[in-house]
Amino acid sequence: MIPYLGEFSGLLTAICWSLTSIAFTAASRRVGALQVNLYRLPAALLLLGLTYFIFWGNINLDSNAVLWLIASGVVGLAIGDTFLFQAMVMIGARLSMILMSLAPPIAAILAYFFLNEIISPLGILGIAVTVMGVGWVVAERTPTKGGKNQRISLKGVVFGTLAAAGQAVGLILAKKGLITDIHPIMATLIRMIGATIILWPLAIFTNQIQSPIKVFSRDKSAIKWMIIGIIFGPYLGVTFSLIAVKYTQTGIAATLMSTMPVLMLPMVIFIEKEKPTWRAVIGAFVAVAGIAILFLR
Repeated sequence: MIPYLGEFSGLLTAICWSLTSIAFTAASRRVGALQVNLYRLPAALLLLGLTYFIFWGNINLDSNAVLWLIASGVVGLAIGDTFLFQAMVMIGARLSMILMSLAPPIAAILAYFFLNEIISPLGILGIAVTVMGVGWVVAERTPTKGGKNQRISLKGVVFGTLAAAGQAVGLILAKKGLITDIHPIMATLIRMIGATIILWPLAIFTNQIQSPIKVFSRDKSAIKWMIIGIIFGPYLGVTFSLIAVKYTQTGIAATLMSTMPVLMLPMVIFIEKEKPTWRAVIGAFVAVAGIAILFLR
């Protein structure tokens, strides 16, 4: 076995998800957050489904687990990710990922109440540090072209926080479904199916769905960003995360995968030409440090 395979895969997961957030942000700004979420789900289902049935192909499902995983997909992928993509449009990929750092603390608090998991004093410290780091970045005023300072969009911050809460609730529901013996990729497929069967009919009923030809003909670069996002996120990102969890301790894997706000800093500089302030950089490191304390307590 390759030395430190799990740890290396955890970092690769964070890199993949960082690239995905930038790609989906670019696509959402071009064709809309809802359209991106609608079309990335079936594409990711196809890639993951082919991978699972080629390498494993076994289907032995517990009906109770399936219901929990479907509920997880509805809350985490349909509702949570729709808020996330809208937040990315309004406040950018970097700040959205910093807000997503709130997901592990929220999940830990929910697990305390609903799964009877214990939060140690060190874990409480980790939650406080994460919230402090995120709050410090969000409270920053950013200069506009006119030279005046302007607060970050409150609506975008609310959407980003709701996205973190959706992911946290989705994780709690998924954990209930993963109690049985089910392959993680199959569990991911069921979550995506749950999100798809809710999101698509709702979009059709509310007349929100648009022809993909019409959507992506507006800006042809949107399809490029969509493909990049799908490959590095629901496909490679999920695969590396499973390898990380399998070959290293869960706390170490979760901490490494939560380093996105830090790893994204050079990416937004080179790809989006954004120049984060020192306050934003320090806040990102503080938020990640809080997650490390929470998971490695």
